[in-house]
Amino acid sequence: MQPVPFSTSDVAAPSSNTAAQITYAAVADRRHALSGVAWSYDAAPTGGELKIEDGSGNTVFRVKITSAGPGVFYFTPPKLGSLNTALIVTLAAGGSGVSGIVSALGHWKE
Repeated sequence: MQPVPFSTSDVAAPSSNTAAQITYAAVADRRHALSGVAWSYDAAPTGGELKIEDGSGNTVFRVKITSAGPGVFYFTPPKLGSLNTALIVTLAAGGSGVSGIVSALGHWKE
């Protein structure tokens, strides 16, 4: 693993009741790696969920979230995506008047 500088593409903080999504585009002959995800809602969500997809529709991690947070999940070993495939991290919309933030921790390509 090589050190990776911080990037604004590692954080999604949309407006109220909108899903927070981080998408890392597919890279030729490389795979995405992720060692953690941090999240929070500013109030208890209705329908809160954190999901990681290896390409659109291929869910590799999913958890329901029922409180405001913050929270964090560390992956040891890191989650590794498939070659030539996008990685998508989504914090579901929290409901009316609820805003959410999701941050990718330790993202790199190998």
